[in-house]
Amino acid sequence: MIAFPSPVLAAGIMDLNPGLTLWTAITFLALILFLAKFAFGPIVRMLDERERTIHEAIDQAKRERAEAERMLADQTAALSAAQREAAELAQRSRKDVEALRAELTNRARKEADELIATSRRQIQEEKLKALAELKGQVVDLAIDAARRLIESSLDERSQRALVEEYIATLPTDRAA
Repeated sequence: MIAFPSPVLAAGIMDLNPGLTLWTAITFLALILFLAKFAFGPIVRMLDERERTIHEAIDQAKRERAEAERMLADQTAALSAAQREAAELAQRSRKDVEALRAELTNRARKEADELIATSRRQIQEEKLKALAELKGQVVDLAIDAARRLIESSLDERSQRALVEEYIATLPTDRAA
């Protein structure tokens, strides 16, 4: 047989029991007081510390970002300065090379002009030497011819033969 509880003794879920409610409220208040004394303080301190750590991390990140932006600006300025300096150096190098080329060209022209002048002087000197030597040879030939004329008989036929013989001994490749 099945026994059903009596309706008087059984309380429903929606029924209000004042003793149970009082003890539940006291237990709840004791739990709140216990948590407030031992748990809420450390939890609040931990949350405050966490909040402070997060704020410090955010501030540090802002400072580092500002420093990185400053360093980027410095690097950009340094790169621009280096590029300008490299362009100026290249321009100066081009000017120096052009000046050196012009100087070497002028020096080469001067040396060529000096060489030409020296060569012309040497040619003139050699020409004068050759003329002097030629004059000396002509004088020697004239003296030799006069000596032969005097040594030979003075008749016209002998003189003519002597001159023809002398002319035959002269070199034929002589320039006038």
